[in-house]
Amino acid sequence: MRILYLFIDGIGFGQNDPDTNPFRRYAASYLSALSGISPSVSVPEAWRLAETDASMGFPGLPQSASGQTTLWTGTNGVRAMGRHKTGFPGPTLVRVLEQYSIIKTLTDLGRPATLLNAYTGEYLERIKDRPRLMSASSHLQRVSGQPFKNMDDLARGDALYMDVTHEIMHHLYPEMTDRFPVASGRQRGRDLVRMSRRYDLSIYEFFLTDKAGHDQDFELARWTITTLEEFLAGICEAIDPAEELLLVTSDHGNMEDLSTKTHTKNPVPTFVFGADSARIAGRIHSLMDIVPIIYEELGVQVKLPGPDENPDPREVA
Repeated sequence: MRILYLFIDGIGFGQNDPDTNPFRRYAASYLSALSGISPSVSVPEAWRLAETDASMGFPGLPQSASGQTTLWTGTNGVRAMGRHKTGFPGPTLVRVLEQYSIIKTLTDLGRPATLLNAYTGEYLERIKDRPRLMSASSHLQRVSGQPFKNMDDLARGDALYMDVTHEIMHHLYPEMTDRFPVASGRQRGRDLVRMSRRYDLSIYEFFLTDKAGHDQDFELARWTITTLEEFLAGICEAIDPAEELLLVTSDHGNMEDLSTKTHTKNPVPTFVFGADSARIAGRIHSLMDIVPIIYEELGVQVKLPGPDENPDPREVA
């Protein structure tokens, strides 16, 4: 069994309203389940969908740092803080990531696992100088003891840039245009499956959806939906559903409601495709459920704090 774990930042189930929900305007296949129409109509055959709670028992709007900590550890990151935590993880959530990171845990057990995002040198220098600006996913890779994938890894075809196709890259870094040509989202999806076959667990993060939500930017939302649906099509074309499993989820709602700049309380989707998908999707109800299922599917036993237990190692000690 090999597992590809795809994180799409800031997407939830929206209303059937094209004036506020870009999924209603632009989604044509995989992501049309977020458009407010019946998932039984919109979800492709063999593509399972679980409505997933991002609040985890706490009031207020779900946020990135606590939600992503949960997605990367299987623990209740909100409970560790006592509240939803926005932005970058602080000391408490960093301790949780250091203790329970799924990449570190699997690596320590001799099971190959990694984050497949490629980082620019500029970003790596920034987080070196200002580690408080390190995202939860960056901590996920850091605490595993593995180096961050960089632009040389990208050039070798061993990593993927954050925008999938390189179109945003060329806007931000015109000097990279010749070295990293644009490719279709479908091709990048096939590439990601090829890369993932070196590992038992591969993780990839896409965050431009959350940016589109905060900016209330319908044009960026259109681009992300079109790109992601092509990307997912390429993944599903390349994956071996008998031997490989795709999990796609999010940390909180946002882009499905562009009437507001903030996150939403909407449940988020978890899409499941491949080996044992129907049974797995039926067991996912909360962000906390995903990592334990990954461990089970990979045949490893890992004890995690329960949903009502504080996962902060300092507090437990």
